[in-house]
Formats: sequence, structure tokens, C-alpha cells
Amino acid sequence: MDTLTHGNQPSAQKTKKVNVKALGGLWGRSNNKRGAWKTSSIVLTIIGATLVAALVIGSASLMFVFFRFVRPSSQTAIPTQTVGTTQKETAAPTLAGSTEDTSGTSSGKHFSVSDAATLPDAGSKKALSTTEIASKVGPATVSILAEVSYGSVNGSQQVAEASGSGFIVSADGYIVTNNHVIEGATSAKVIVPGETDPIDAVIIGTDATTDIAVLKIARTNLTFVTLGDSDSLQVGELAVAIGNPFGELAGSVTVGVISALDREISINGSSYNLLQTDASINAGNSGGPLVNSYGEVVGVTNAKVSEGEGIGFAIPINDVKTVIEDLVNNGFVSGRPTLGIGVVTVDQTTADQYGWPIGAYVRQVDPNSAAGKAGIQVGDIITKIDGTDITTTEQLVEIKNSHKVGDSITMTVERNGATLEITIVLQEASAT
Repeated sequence: MDTLTHGNQPSAQKTKKVNVKALGGLWGRSNNKRGAWKTSSIVLTIIGATLVAALVIGSASLMFVFFRFVRPSSQTAIPTQTVGTTQKETAAPTLAGSTEDTSGTSSGKHFSVSDAATLPDAGSKKALSTTEIASKVGPATVSILAEVSYGSVNGSQQVAEASGSGFIVSADGYIVTNNHVIEGATSAKVIVPGETDPIDAVIIGTDATTDIAVLKIARTNLTFVTLGDSDSLQVGELAVAIGNPFGELAGSVTVGVISALDREISINGSSYNLLQTDASINAGNSGGPLVNSYGEVVGVTNAKVSEGEGIGFAIPINDVKTVIEDLVNNGFVSGRPTLGIGVVTVDQTTADQYGWPIGAYVRQVDPNSAAGKAGIQVGDIITKIDGTDITTTEQLVEIKNSHKVGDSITMTVERNGATLEITIVLQEASAT
């Protein structure tokens, strides 16, 4: 029994083994079928997930593009507000001094330098537009023509015509201009706005120190300017220049600002403290008015920098009010010592070229002046004053201005290779 059992167990085990193998085979086939279904499910799941991911990524990309590139441009647009059934643009902030442009431009804004620089009303003074300034001051701005003698050739006097500008300061015809406009003139004429024929003018007085001259024409009831206060000027405020550029464009109006105050400028050997402006100034503008926001003359235009653009200069009116009064009342500036000569600097280059000493070359002498009476001649080279070496004309003028009328000074001059000592008693500037 036991043996049989033991004998049967192996065969039973074998059968089981076979069966197991068979089952194993069946299980294996069954497993293959279920594995294929699972694989298909996984593939479908992956495909579905991929599609979903693609949709999500695509949507996100579209939203990014929209907000990154489309939305910002709409945000920069001027916001609108609904009024009734129409839409109205909300007004954009405007710059100081600007006015709204109603001409239908795309920006809807207009910026004006003259508007921005114009001062506000001050007490009884009303700020004017540039057109109002031109209407107020233009009729009192004149053109000046001067015949200037500059020597002789073969005994014949050579004459050139110089042109400039000026402005009327009184109803009876007193006119202010630059000294350099009529310096050396044998005659002068004035053209009043609205007229074509020049009017003979009398030279009332000149002052080379401040570059101011006063003329007069025989007219009455003339439009005249108002003189302002140049000491109250601010950098950046409106400046309007009116004049006769090139002697052919009478009544030209240019607009800018006060660029700087108290510029120390040297012109032809003379030093000036001037106003700087970017209002266009050209040859022929000399002597014309520089005007502020209230239509008041605050400067006398007299120079520009030829190498640059928008750099012009004017004499502050406060510096020359008393000069103008003295020239009108006396024909000269009272209390000021004068030599009565015209000089030019002899620098090292010129000295080397002509074999001259460094100093101040005398090119003009008034025979009735202090220098003329003392014996100074055209062609003399002033090398010292009271023992101080003279190297520039500015230095000569400074020394002269440090003295009073009646003082004596000793000049050392070089004349035709000889050195001379000449004593001069300073005179008061006069009309002669």
C-alpha cells in the first residue's frame, strides 16, 4: 500500500507536472491575449494623454502669444470712455506750455517752444504771444544804412555801405543801435517799417566801450519800444529777436530762449558781459532789439558765433540805459576817461611776421582827443603804460578804465624802430 502510494505519487506528480506544463501552456496563451489588450490600452492611453497635452500646450501657447504680443499694444492705447452711444478718447496729459492740436493729427498734441518759454502774467504785465510781440515791437524796429569810409586809394576816398538794425526809443525819433554799425560812418540813413525811402539820420552820440550809438530822425508820433529789466531775466525764458539780417530781410522775427546770463565775451579787443540766446541772429541783426515775454526790450543784439548754430549775444539793456540817456542828453557818456584811439593787438605771430614788438597797434587817432593832442600817431605800437607791459588791447582798456578823467598816464610806444615816452592827460569822453 505504502509502496503503491509512493509508487503512484511520482506518476501522479508526473501527471501534475504535465498538467502543470499544459496549464502552463494554456496560461501562457491566456497571458499573451491579456497582455495584448493591456498593451492596446496603454497605447491608447498614451495617445490620449499626448493629445490632451498637445491641446493644453497649444492653448497655453496661444494665450502666451495673445498676452505677450497682442494685449500689450491694446494696453498702450489711450483709454476710452463711453459717452452716450459714442466713444470719446480720454485726454492725454499735455506738456507744460503745449496746446491741444485740433487739426486732427494722430498725436493730438502740439508743443511750442515759445509757449513753453513764455512767462506768466506778472501784475499789470500781460504775457504776449510771439505774434503780439512782433506786432508791438516790429513797427519800432528800423533798418540802418551807413556809408563808412575805410581809407583812400590813389587819393580817392573809399566808401562802403554797412547795414544793421535799430529800435526807436522815443516818439520824436531817437534810435538806439550798435556803435559798430555806424563806426567810421560819414552818413547814416534809416528805413522805418512801412516805408521804402531811407530817411537821413543824425548821429547823436557813440560809445565804443558798450558798443552803443544813438541816432535821430526828424519825425514825430513814431511807435517806440518799452525798455524792460534785464536783471530779472531767467535762463530758459522766451527771447524774440527782430531785425534786418543781411541788410535785405527787414522785420525778420526769430524766436528762442535766454540761453545764459553774464557771458564774458571778447570782441575785436573789447570785453563785454552779454546775454546769450539761441534766437537766430545774423549779420545785419546788430543793433536790433531782443524782447521778452511782455514785449519789452531786454537786450541789444550785437554778436554771434560764426562757427556754431544758435549762439547769439545781446547787450543787457540795464547795462546801457544810462549810456543811452547820456548820449541823448550830452552826446557822450559823462565821467568816463577816453584816449581817443583805435587799437588792435600785435600778438607773437604778427610780431614775428613784421618784426614788430608785442603790444597794441594804433590804427586810428582822433586829432582832438587826449592821445591826439599828446602826439600819438597811426602806426605807433604801444608796448607799456606806466611801466606795465601791454600785450593785448583788453589790457590797455582795463588800465585806462582804472583811471579818472584828468589823470596822467605815460605810454611807451615804438615808432619806426625808435622808442618814445609820451605822457597823456585823460579827457572825458565827449561828442567831438
